[in-house]
Amino acid sequence: MMKFIASTREAAKQKAFRALGEKAVIVSERELPSGDIEVSATDRTAHKVELEAKPDTVATPSFGSDARSAIDEDAIRSAPGARLNESIERRFSEDALARLRGELTRGRGASSIDEGDPLVKGMAEILRPHGIGDALLTALVDGARRARVDDDLLRLQSAFAETFIFAPLHFSPATPIMLVGPTGAGKTSSAAKLAAAAIDHGEAAFMLTADVGRAGAIDQIRSYGESLGADYFIVESPLDVTQMMRSKRPHGVVVLDTPGVNPYDAGDFSALKSFQEAASAETVLVLPATGDADEYADWAITFRQFGAKRCILTKFDSAKRVGAGLNAAFEGGLALAHLSETPFISEGLLDASPDFLARRLLASRPGRMG
Repeated sequence: MMKFIASTREAAKQKAFRALGEKAVIVSERELPSGDIEVSATDRTAHKVELEAKPDTVATPSFGSDARSAIDEDAIRSAPGARLNESIERRFSEDALARLRGELTRGRGASSIDEGDPLVKGMAEILRPHGIGDALLTALVDGARRARVDDDLLRLQSAFAETFIFAPLHFSPATPIMLVGPTGAGKTSSAAKLAAAAIDHGEAAFMLTADVGRAGAIDQIRSYGESLGADYFIVESPLDVTQMMRSKRPHGVVVLDTPGVNPYDAGDFSALKSFQEAASAETVLVLPATGDADEYADWAITFRQFGAKRCILTKFDSAKRVGAGLNAAFEGGLALAHLSETPFISEGLLDASPDFLARRLLASRPGRMG
């Protein structure tokens, strides 16, 4: 099952029919808080349909056992791209999701801090104003003890080097990158910055955006593509991604920008998984450096379960307190790939490093480090 969002009901249905064909079945419709209309649809000729009656379901077509038995499910499962619409329940059971939801915020900040220790006290005075939680603070203090010089900067560098894995992205046409994260995290600008970095290294860049429901998203990706000289494509469904990858055969870096989703909703996860499999992409989480620490930690833990191993932290240029994103990466066990400290696309993303983080957290003001 796939979801399509547009400003009107008819426009959303047209997206469904364009993606799935004239035999698409509209399963449900709902109005989003933004005022847009979300339509859920499926292609009953290619996939098994399992529908449950719900109060907000507008259309509830049903299929008898004869119709289901007529589908050769073994052939479907073995066909190329057959898993594009596989429901998340087959990949992550409801029990697993329930356990994950229970783990998201339980026990955070339970570490005890001995502030009678001069090193702990000094580190806490530097880090707590940034919103660094007790668990991460404890890990950083342990790392700082390995520093060979009694200097705040060098201690912090040692702390970050020992606590985090730093793993910048190395572009390869064989491994597209799919950016995920909350709305407003900076996914689209990060996609453009990655494309700019690839072009600077003499590579071709292909930007895809599935964030077609957000106001101005298409104009934004078009503006970035044209200014950078990068190819850009609007993909409204996983099928669009598959067709683009087959027809264009991109030989450069491919970056897929996705819409913000609800990390607690199995349907949203299923749709996102479909895009990831269609592109055969590595999932990279994008989070702002500042914000709701617990909420971001939930995202990090959830997307680690989804398969993300790295994250990009944005908005270092516009925030003084930058601990929320670092807490999230720590809680989710994610490597730090890149950091964004400028709104300018042409200046790209910084490779994450202990040196930058140490200097940034010691600084008394937000913005670029001198």
